[in-house]
Amino acid sequence: MKTLKKYAGAVLSATLLLALAGFGLTYRNEIWAVLTRKDARDAFIAYVHDGGFIGVLAFLGLQILQVVVAVLPGEPVELMAGLLYGTWGGLALCLLGIAVSSMAIYYCVRAAGARSIDPAILSKYRFLRDEAHVKLFLFLLFFIPGTPKDALIYLGPFLPMKPFTFLLLATMGRIPSILSSTFVGSQFAAGSWKVSLAVAVGTGLIAALCVLFQDRIIAAIASLRERLRRAGPERGAD
Repeated sequence: MKTLKKYAGAVLSATLLLALAGFGLTYRNEIWAVLTRKDARDAFIAYVHDGGFIGVLAFLGLQILQVVVAVLPGEPVELMAGLLYGTWGGLALCLLGIAVSSMAIYYCVRAAGARSIDPAILSKYRFLRDEAHVKLFLFLLFFIPGTPKDALIYLGPFLPMKPFTFLLLATMGRIPSILSSTFVGSQFAAGSWKVSLAVAVGTGLIAALCVLFQDRIIAAIASLRERLRRAGPERGAD
């Protein structure tokens, strides 16, 4: 039964990813335009706004595709979510899309095996193999702005934790960064462009600094792991 569930999850996830891949390849120019050009973004927002439930599904599909194709920028999607659905509605929809896409990626990568991941990436985040503290370190990576969150999802099956725990941390850890974006979008939609600009500049500076010092941040987390590992036996001796 467990094996059947495992393969069923992989098949469903693969089907979703293949459908997204087909859609992404067919409409790749339009999708890139929505994420990078204001006129295309405005047209998509109008379509989603007037599309009712179909519009919601269209936006959810864009959010899922953005996570799966990790190189696509996520900030425009989150800002549009705030514009369309407000701070909290946008947050909820983004989290739903992230949860669905993360689950699909997780089960597909697990079915494909470790050969699907670049060994250099596994080496860079080797501190995530620490079973005693992996939850803390993973949450920090998803919580800190500027870390490659979408790319980190592909490491999920190789970490010492259950799928549900990984998916929960990978989704919940993003809340602060998504919330700041949906808030900016909602304030802009309400006409409070000064508040929107101030928050956008502040969060942008923080994210830029985190990107600039990303290697140092990762090294600091790895160093924390070593200190915790060395302290473990000492506490046990007491």
